[in-house]
Amino acid sequence: MNIKLHYGLDSELKISSDDQNLLYFHGQNTPTALGAEELLSEVRQSLETPINFPSFRECLLDDDRLVIPIAPGIPQIELILQSVLKYVFSGPEIHRPAYVTILRTKEDEAAGKPRLEKILSDESMKKRVEIVTHHPEKKEETAWLGVAATNETIVINRKMFDAEMVLPIGYFLPKNTSGNLGIHTAIYPLFSDEQTQKRYENYGPQLHASNHELMHQLKDEAAEATRQLGVQCMIQVVPGIPARGKTGIARVMVGEFHELEVDGYSLYREIWTNHSSQKPELVLASVTGTAASDWSSVMAALVNASRLAPNDGGIIVLCSELGGELPRSLEIWRHVQNFETAAKFIRREELPDAALAVEMLRVLTTHRVFFLSRLDGNLLEEIGIMPLTDEMEFERLLAKCHSFSILPDAQRIIF
Repeated sequence: MNIKLHYGLDSELKISSDDQNLLYFHGQNTPTALGAEELLSEVRQSLETPINFPSFRECLLDDDRLVIPIAPGIPQIELILQSVLKYVFSGPEIHRPAYVTILRTKEDEAAGKPRLEKILSDESMKKRVEIVTHHPEKKEETAWLGVAATNETIVINRKMFDAEMVLPIGYFLPKNTSGNLGIHTAIYPLFSDEQTQKRYENYGPQLHASNHELMHQLKDEAAEATRQLGVQCMIQVVPGIPARGKTGIARVMVGEFHELEVDGYSLYREIWTNHSSQKPELVLASVTGTAASDWSSVMAALVNASRLAPNDGGIIVLCSELGGELPRSLEIWRHVQNFETAAKFIRREELPDAALAVEMLRVLTTHRVFFLSRLDGNLLEEIGIMPLTDEMEFERLLAKCHSFSILPDAQRIIF
C-alpha cells in the first residue's frame, strides 16, 4: 500500500506498508477538499443563495462602501476573494459597491496574503479595491461602537465602523481552540483594539472550562458587537481533508449567523470526528498549510494524536514545517525537565499557550515523540523529542511496528 501524507505548504511523506498494518486513516472514506474551480463556483453560489438570508448582491447599493474582514490563515483566501469580488462587481450597476476594502490581520500581512494582483480578475476593479491591515494598537484606526451588557466598551476597526456593508470571512476551528468562542470572534475581538484582544486571548470552551461565566460573557460580548455593527451575514469556510491538487476546503457557507454556526459545525463534526477506538503502536500525524509553522497548531496536533496512541510508550510521529526558536513555554521545559515544576512555571507566567503547552509536556512524559520538521535536531532532543530527517528514517521506524494510524491535519480532529 502506497500513501502520500501531505504536510506544510507543499511537502509530502511517502509511505509504503502492508494494508494489514494500517488500522485507521482519518478521512480516507471522506470526500476530499474542493478543487480550485469547484471552490470558485461554490463561493458564487453560496453568495447568491445564502442560508436564511437574501441574495447578497441584493443587499448592496452602488454608493456603498463594502468592507471584507478576513480571519487569518484561511487556505486559498485569494481564490475566495477573487470569487467574491467577481460576484459583487458583475451584477447590475445599482448593486455594485462604490469601494471595497479587504481588511486583514497583521498575521496575514506577515505571510504576504492576500495579494491584490491575485484577487482582481478584472483591471477595472483596481481603483475600487484596497487591502488594509488592522493595527489593534493604533487607537486612531479604531472607533467606539458602544457598550456591552458587561459594561465593557466595544471598540472596532474604523473602516468597518464607517462602512455601509460588512461581509466577514471566517474559518471553522475546533471548539477547544484558544480564543475561539463561536463564529462572531472572526469579527470581534479580531478587529477590535489591543486591550480587548488581550481579554479574549486565552479563552476557549474546553481550555478554560472552569470559568463558564466569563466564557459566556465574552461570547455574548462578541455577538453584541456584531449586532451593534449591523452585520447579519458572513462567509464561513469549512476545512477539508488535505490532498495534493485540492484547496484544503470542504465547503464555503454563507448566511445568517445562527443557522450558519449550527450547519457549519455539524459538517465540521462529520468531517473531523475520530471514529477509531483502536490503539496502534504508531500514530502518524500532520499539520498542513501555514498552521504547520505555528506552535499552537502543532501542540494541538500532538495532543490529539496522543489520544490514539498507547500511554505506555506509544509512538507519535508529527510532520510539520516548524523552524526557528522554541516558544517560551518549551524553553521553560528545556531548562527544568520536570513536568510538575515546568507546568507550575508556565501557568505562573500566564503564557498564551499555557494550557496547550502543559498538555504537550504531559504527552512527552508518556509517549515516544518524533518530529519531521525544520527544527534543529539537537534542540528537539533537549526537549525530549527525537528528530527525523528523511523518509528513510521514518520507514525504518515504521518497519518495527505491527500497526499504525494516520491523522492528516491532526489539530482539527475531535473526539
